[in-house]
Amino acid sequence: MKKRTEGAWIIHHAKKLQEVSNIPDFDDVDEAGKCGLLLSCFSATNEESVLDKNKVNAVSDTLNISKRFELPVLLNTLKENQLIDVSKNGEVRVLGLTTSNVLTHTADIFNEKSNNYQKASLELTNYSSDKPIKETVLKEYIADTYKLDSKTNEKLFNQSEEIGIVDYEILDEEKNYFNGNLFKREAIVKTQKVLDSLIGSEEKLVKEVDDLITNDGCVLIETAEKILGAKLLARLQSIAMYDFNEVSNNSHSKVFLTKPSSFAKYGNPFEEDALDMAKAFITSLVYGLKISSFGRGRIQGSSMLVNTLRKLIRGERVGPCTAIGEDYQVLELNRVIKLEHYHGTMYYMRLLKYDIAKLALSVIENGDLAEDSTLGSVVVGSSNVSCYIGPEKNRQKIRKRREASSGKEIGELIRTIRN
Repeated sequence: MKKRTEGAWIIHHAKKLQEVSNIPDFDDVDEAGKCGLLLSCFSATNEESVLDKNKVNAVSDTLNISKRFELPVLLNTLKENQLIDVSKNGEVRVLGLTTSNVLTHTADIFNEKSNNYQKASLELTNYSSDKPIKETVLKEYIADTYKLDSKTNEKLFNQSEEIGIVDYEILDEEKNYFNGNLFKREAIVKTQKVLDSLIGSEEKLVKEVDDLITNDGCVLIETAEKILGAKLLARLQSIAMYDFNEVSNNSHSKVFLTKPSSFAKYGNPFEEDALDMAKAFITSLVYGLKISSFGRGRIQGSSMLVNTLRKLIRGERVGPCTAIGEDYQVLELNRVIKLEHYHGTMYYMRLLKYDIAKLALSVIENGDLAEDSTLGSVVVGSSNVSCYIGPEKNRQKIRKRREASSGKEIGELIRTIRN
């Protein structure tokens, strides 16, 4: 497994571990993944970053990392690996890093002290990411590759299911394992298999939504649900056929559907946006384009959106306007951008992570966002987009609350993709 891929899986697992009670067998995955998340938030792409103690604590809070118990250990690990400097007053200094650099360093931190058990957990998900794998096949492969005895191997699979780093459906009385990356590779072939497996009316409806997303890049969940109905939409989300990207504040949330394969043209889609920052960038921009109200300085049309991104990538400031201070707080918290106060509620925006913006621009310019989007013209007066929930977390919420009656239908979709 390449280091970048390994680093991406480590961060994937670390995010999952934050959702469950303490599982000590994955301490090294947890530590390395959180180090990677911190390093990503600390660093800009093309410049040295200096964060005072208050900003370091704010980043820690954003990532749900305990400032008292976890943060000192993680900072020390990053310092020992010569990735950051920490002053006596808690100030952190870090050199410029790309997402690729962050993933590589994450893998290096993990490999310094990891064991075969935790390495096997990464391969378990990697091996089942292209298509669903039968339990007997996957267990034999993992046990042989990582020299795990049957008892240890069984424990690994049980814990992996508990953590949620891998999913399964029972087909022909046997578990078939898969994860949320199924449609990031060979998406056209897999989508066609799903369409062919549906009854006539469902096939027509899914094709309608699929064509909308292909042509426009994304649709609001309300649009998709109106066409498909809630149950069919939940089935498709459960197998990760679409990414559900959610931006929200204290008063409302908006969910946009995109395709997991949107980044496939630019390399490994799992690696390219392992931290979901490009997805968050695009979703925030689309929010500013279609949801934000006109008087706040919203983005007016796709051409203005593209020009805004190009201006940021050239290193120029964008603004000032009120919308910048409210619509892009998610990107500010993750240090993709930096806001500079102008006057009153008006702010300028400057780019910190150039690789993320370039990836977002490539997706937008290559037809993934059309001028006449199906998002409609919904206007929400109160903005302050302060939260982004990525596709995998949203998918897991659906899987946990799915009805028992839908299990067979989801299982049949998995069977279709597997064959």
